[in-house]
Amino acid sequence: MFQEKIPSSGKNDSLDSLFRKQEEITKLQTPQQFYVAQYYSSTEIRLTWTEVRGAAYYMVERAVASPQDLQTPGYQQPDEGEYEVLNRFVYNTSYTDEILKNPSLDAPENQNKYFYRISAFNTAKKYDESDPTAPMSAMLFRAPGNVRASGGTSTESVELRWEPSAGATSYEIFRSEFPSGVSASSLGIVRGNQTTRFNNTVSTAEQGKDFYYMVSAQNGIGNKTLQTRPAYGYARVFGAPDAPDVSLAANSGRGQSASEITIKWNAADEPDAYYAVYRYSNTDSSLTRLIDRTNDTQWSDKTGLKPGVYYYYKVQAIIDDIKSGKALKSQFSSPDPEGFILSPPDTVVAVKNPDGKVTVKWKPAIGSESEFPSYKYNVYADTKIDGNFTTNVSANVIHSTDGEGFISADGLSQSNGVFFRVSTVNSSNVESVKSIVVSPAPAAAVIQGATQHLYFSGTAFAANSNSVYPVKITWKKPADEEPAFYHVQRSTKSGTGFSTINETALSAKGPFNDVYFIDSEGFFTYIDKNESAKVGRKFYYRVLSLNQLEQGNFSSAEAIGWGALTHEQYILEYNKTMGAALKRLTYMHKPGSTEKLGTETKNGAVSGTIYYNAAIQGAGARIIIQLSNYAEFYIENDLTKGPYFILTGNSNTSANMSSNGNMDGTVTCTGMYPGKVIYDGIEIKGGAAGGGTYGVEPEGGGRKSIGYSILN
Repeated sequence: MFQEKIPSSGKNDSLDSLFRKQEEITKLQTPQQFYVAQYYSSTEIRLTWTEVRGAAYYMVERAVASPQDLQTPGYQQPDEGEYEVLNRFVYNTSYTDEILKNPSLDAPENQNKYFYRISAFNTAKKYDESDPTAPMSAMLFRAPGNVRASGGTSTESVELRWEPSAGATSYEIFRSEFPSGVSASSLGIVRGNQTTRFNNTVSTAEQGKDFYYMVSAQNGIGNKTLQTRPAYGYARVFGAPDAPDVSLAANSGRGQSASEITIKWNAADEPDAYYAVYRYSNTDSSLTRLIDRTNDTQWSDKTGLKPGVYYYYKVQAIIDDIKSGKALKSQFSSPDPEGFILSPPDTVVAVKNPDGKVTVKWKPAIGSESEFPSYKYNVYADTKIDGNFTTNVSANVIHSTDGEGFISADGLSQSNGVFFRVSTVNSSNVESVKSIVVSPAPAAAVIQGATQHLYFSGTAFAANSNSVYPVKITWKKPADEEPAFYHVQRSTKSGTGFSTINETALSAKGPFNDVYFIDSEGFFTYIDKNESAKVGRKFYYRVLSLNQLEQGNFSSAEAIGWGALTHEQYILEYNKTMGAALKRLTYMHKPGSTEKLGTETKNGAVSGTIYYNAAIQGAGARIIIQLSNYAEFYIENDLTKGPYFILTGNSNTSANMSSNGNMDGTVTCTGMYPGKVIYDGIEIKGGAAGGGTYGVEPEGGGRKSIGYSILN
């Protein structure tokens, strides 16, 4: 009876079409064979991976680990929250990340390690994005380091040594007759990365001549690094004097002076000898010629000496040979005496104690165990960052370290100012310059919260390319303190992986704008327009209070926040749970029309039930689908974060003998994205949805009609 009254379509009868299962949304696979080219070039890093079936484009994310970030030897893999989107729409299976437009020997990027990961997308077909690849890392191809040329060790050659460049397969050697390295010519190529020396044979005519050597590394692809800075070297001429023995002068060179280092050396046997003095440091291995000619056997270096730096000295003895017209230079002196000027501590910290007093602590100034006992320290305070710091608030603090190696001055009052500097005093009462300015870090801000699925109006706060709206973070200043600045930090994990999201420190006094503002009650607000925010992902926020030096140690408590979804994305996410629920039913997927009639109840993977009842009603059919607290997925697949969507309500269908009709019912959503989906606007044509709109009403977002085709 039922089959005779319902006309057949040829493939499946109309009731079968009425029960037609919606197209399943497919999750894209993670890109495979992901490769990041190590030491590819001095300016860029190249990434490749294999095509993902169904992917329309790929997103490239990057995190950067720099040496100052490292707490332990080697580079630590960044936390997930440290990755930033580099390019959202890559349509090929390769990508080139240009790190430097103009390579430089001193560019800090040369020391960084860059971590990458790739995700696949096809939003047009409503596929779920893939999981990101496991991170891969690479560094730029760097020039060799610590290039040194021999000075007079041989009459026949100049030996060049350098530290290897990772990824190099060969090195090209250049030589110039000018200290700047201009007009250099290539001397040859050293193959392999294990040999890092080159012997430049010189002719008799070239003996004693000043040469300047540079090295460029080349990798297997053929890319080359910049040339290194010129390294000075020369071959000795027969008859040149012996190398001097150089040492620090008595009571000079190891913290006895705050402005100079004095070295001395033995006089050459030749009465007409004169001397040239050179210097290098632990921060710059290139030789600096301090003086071309002196007849003295002592030299006081006062040229650009910096606190906290160890300096090393070399001396040449030279005789002018009138007959040959050459300057006969000895080989460089060796070993190289180490000196430093009296320096302030370079690690200074100020800490506020519970009683309101301040402890200033520091690591010892540079030196050695032999110098440390003679050091004492003065602590100065001022009310201004750029003040004169003439008020000594703790004098002659002795060298006594705690278990962490710090020397401390305790119980300092803030009446003389909250800014402090420390100097070092030696046994001769010579005082160094003062250290950097420090100030106690303010107490933690009091975070009020981060918004969850909050809708914004206006184009200024539109959803990002992943269809996710911003998050608003609100906080108050700590009680009885006035931080000068704040940082807002974000992570995808609790307690770890936090990175600052504001580009510059947020001043407590403004300027304020639409993104950062303060209300009449003293509540600060920052709006996180997170371009990397993804659907279904929660974020952890905290606020770091900063002093006027933009220093801070105390973060607020964490607040969890996430952005609302666009109405279009909302129905797509809703349908992941609804689609999974419908898939659990058995009657509606049977082949025959009459076989679809019946009643059943199925349980959700997480909670709740879906009830199904199909029956003949008049000359057509009535299908009741009812969900009760139905949940299929956990947020981020983590049961501790709770169910993703929880559905309660009805999605019903009525159709006549021509398989035309309509749907009705409302499903209320709770979980991560509360709201409603209303079916009253969906039309049934020929046994399937054929027009109309869904009513999508996320909590706080208002109702919007979304065409039925978005799910098909």
